[in-house]
Amino acid sequence: MVGDEKGTIWGGPTKRFFVSMLTRDIQLTDAILDLVDNCVDGATRQLKSKLRGAKPYEGFAARLTLSAASFDISDNCGGIPQAAIEDAFLLGRPKLDQNIPTIGMYGIGMKRAIFKIGEEATVESFAADGAFEVSYTRDWLNPENDEWDLPIKKLTDRKEKGVTIAVPTLRKDVARQFGNAAFLNALRNAISEHFGYLIQKGFSVFVNGEKLRGRTLQLFATDSPKKGGIRPYDFESDDDGVHVRVTVGFYRPLVRIEEIDEEAERPLEGEQAGISVICNDRLVLVNDTSMKTGWGDGGVPKYHPQFRGIAGFIIFSADQPDKLPISTTKRDLDIGAEVYLHARQYCMEGLRECTDFTNKWKGMEDEASQYFEQTKRKDVRTEVDLAAKHGTAVRGNTSARKLSAALPVPERRNPMRRISFTRKEDDVRLVSQHLFDESDEKPSIVGQECFDRTLKVAK
Repeated sequence: MVGDEKGTIWGGPTKRFFVSMLTRDIQLTDAILDLVDNCVDGATRQLKSKLRGAKPYEGFAARLTLSAASFDISDNCGGIPQAAIEDAFLLGRPKLDQNIPTIGMYGIGMKRAIFKIGEEATVESFAADGAFEVSYTRDWLNPENDEWDLPIKKLTDRKEKGVTIAVPTLRKDVARQFGNAAFLNALRNAISEHFGYLIQKGFSVFVNGEKLRGRTLQLFATDSPKKGGIRPYDFESDDDGVHVRVTVGFYRPLVRIEEIDEEAERPLEGEQAGISVICNDRLVLVNDTSMKTGWGDGGVPKYHPQFRGIAGFIIFSADQPDKLPISTTKRDLDIGAEVYLHARQYCMEGLRECTDFTNKWKGMEDEASQYFEQTKRKDVRTEVDLAAKHGTAVRGNTSARKLSAALPVPERRNPMRRISFTRKEDDVRLVSQHLFDESDEKPSIVGQECFDRTLKVAK
């Protein structure tokens, strides 16, 4: 129908867009993270203003059970109250949560995850003011079916208040991934990383019965700016309802010249180099080494393996999630947002200090290690608050304070230079046999011995 007597045409969405197309914008792991995030949001609403303290989420949990046959996730985070039922199942959120430190703004996370994972699903909710079940049937999830009404029925109440999403029939590609041990390990790691700071605050996540441990960043940091050792760059500010924190430093000692090639070929387990971005305690960007976080821009060198010891955070906290620089998937940034560009500027300042320190000690990494040995690593989120305690005011921003990194400068002396070249393996083995009576010595050792012998003759 082209139009009606009022001169209008239908401008609404189609089922195909939501069920088939919208799901292409999100990875399976991210869809599951969205569901866990909804559990956290439920707990946050229960806590309301009681979010201060070391472990405000103690006692709240999300439990995931997945296999090649089915998927379900349940929580004890309060359920969906009667007044919020209609909004919870709309494809899009008509109004935002106010004064709730979440990252959910668009109201599509749960629905998109269900569309992504299964061919049918049920959502059960047990709240203080009632219980119900909503069904996503095969027929409803058919992209050709433009029926939008969802069947809902009341349930008998139970003591524990929370939500359970059960998917008894998986999509074929999802079933294949859920049956893959490598995918399950990657999912556990993603949850431990993304929710590491909420787990640190007491929230529990179980995957197939296993309780996950949060993964958080620790940097070398002295107790006081007056003490020796290593201290990270630290900045914080409050602007228009958003608290911003930027910390950049070293999570490991400097990489030795001979280690650069070896570590590039065999990355170390637990590698944390780069800048991560946190929004309301959720990890949105992990270990970034691109221009997104300032590498290769404004006097900051491009990332190189010699900077593998540098890591840090840009942290945003706000009670109004629409002020956070995040995308609909909650796993990417709106890098053009003013609040993000402002924070990135200070991240680049910290990166310049740390890369400059690395360059000054290039070839003298063993000498620099003494400063790391004098310093303990501390959890950035809970134990490092240098700007607040010792920082100085930032010109033009009355709410901001910052403290530059404390990074020792080497004494001037004959600088070290790196010698790097490649030769055919057979030739390297032949020289190794000649020098050491063994043909399988490391190429770096062979090259060093050649230089040392030649230097001795030259002197």
